[in-house]
Amino acid sequence: MEKDFRPTRQRGVALHFGALLLNLSAVGFLIILALSQSVRGFFILYLIASILIFIPVPIIAYRLFALIRAKYSVFREGINLQWGLRTEDIPMGKIEWVRLASDLVFNLPTPSFSIEGAFLGTRNHRDLGRIEYVASTANNLVLIATRERIYAISPQDPRGFINAFTRSAEMGSIAPIEAKTSRADFLVGSILKDKLARMLILSGIILSVGLLVAVSFIIPTRDTIPLGFSPIGQAAETSPSDRLLLLPLLSLLMLTADIGLGSYLYRKAGYRIAAYFAFASSLIMPVSFLGLIIFLAL
Repeated sequence: MEKDFRPTRQRGVALHFGALLLNLSAVGFLIILALSQSVRGFFILYLIASILIFIPVPIIAYRLFALIRAKYSVFREGINLQWGLRTEDIPMGKIEWVRLASDLVFNLPTPSFSIEGAFLGTRNHRDLGRIEYVASTANNLVLIATRERIYAISPQDPRGFINAFTRSAEMGSIAPIEAKTSRADFLVGSILKDKLARMLILSGIILSVGLLVAVSFIIPTRDTIPLGFSPIGQAAETSPSDRLLLLPLLSLLMLTADIGLGSYLYRKAGYRIAAYFAFASSLIMPVSFLGLIIFLAL
């Protein structure tokens, strides 16, 4: 009988959600500031700042998603660790021991750049060897020892996890499972080997870059551009031409979102077609904006 344990995650979720909200708010605020500038240099400066602040957003969002989705499962055949897009199956026959980290007489080194909600990575210990962290906190860690490495996890109920493992080990394995690892980097490799997925993603990237190039050529040739049209089709309002930089910015933001959604769907059984549609949707915005740029240029 399988029993699931969730990691300690309240503080981690609050921290990552707060950081995500803060970053997105800062991006929105800088874009609003950019649109309110009458001096071209300040507009570009605020726009570049908004892009730089947006860079960590996908990482924070993925870590938040991974923490919410994370769980540790114990069953007769072994232990399954799930963290975001990563899954790890550890056969019962390969587990040498499971114990609390607090039972050790020495402190464990933690991964670099660890924060509450994301203690992830590998460290080497002179006595224990390689320790791989799949944990949300450094407190109340449970260690799962195999021949190759030790996994450090952080279930909310450490004693309950150890008791569940002990009961499952005593019952014995009926249908032994194979050790299996599925990581995000393996997912990237699978997507890149898929000709259709690779073509759609590369097309989206090329079109977004092409949009940026087209905008960079048009801006020096025009002082202003029309931003709206009257009901009869005439230009109703004009704005400095450097506002066109918002188009490739929006295109890149949507490209990031579409690739993220497509990658999530790609790994789920039966959702491969939906993943292709998500990748293909990244072509819509740059194509539409390129059409607008061509219209303005003419």
